[in-house]
Amino acid sequence: MNNTKTYQTFTNSELTVLLNSANAGDIRSFNELSKHIRSISFSYFLTKYKSGKLKNRDDADDLANNVFLAFSDQYKKIENIEHWLRRVLFLTFVSWYKKQKKQLSSALYENIADKDPQSNFGDNIDLQKIALIVSELNESKQIIIKMRFWEGLKFNEISEKLNKNEAAVKKMLYRTLEEIRNKLE
Repeated sequence: MNNTKTYQTFTNSELTVLLNSANAGDIRSFNELSKHIRSISFSYFLTKYKSGKLKNRDDADDLANNVFLAFSDQYKKIENIEHWLRRVLFLTFVSWYKKQKKQLSSALYENIADKDPQSNFGDNIDLQKIALIVSELNESKQIIIKMRFWEGLKFNEISEKLNKNEAAVKKMLYRTLEEIRNKLE
């Protein structure tokens, strides 16, 4: 059984050879390896986009660029290219995801506070607590909240994307908001 891993049209051993040559000062190897890193990264984040974990292709492109920048800063320290790449891809995505959750929490907070401007609800709210509550919701509830507050989609747009009827989307959103409010009290 062949134990060589293949990435798109190149193998781990080819990447290792390019890395070693780049570390020895070969600019052509560095450029070739950079292209492969960028390609692998974009492919990885594109699958995240296609699975609905990224909201658009531009995010995939931005994250792939972030991985490339990390590579260009760290390539002389990399010992195992496969391990490094897997780790950086994962950590880059997790970092982006956490940042998006914070933005979602802020948007949710603003929306809840805007519903009743006379209430003092906003004075006592804890954004970290909201973020924690939202992160504990099931995935379908998180997706609807994200689409409504973060992406700013209308109910009919959400229902189209999720292949659900509009009434069901509204019902789920309002019940989820109520669940969040109850947990905040």
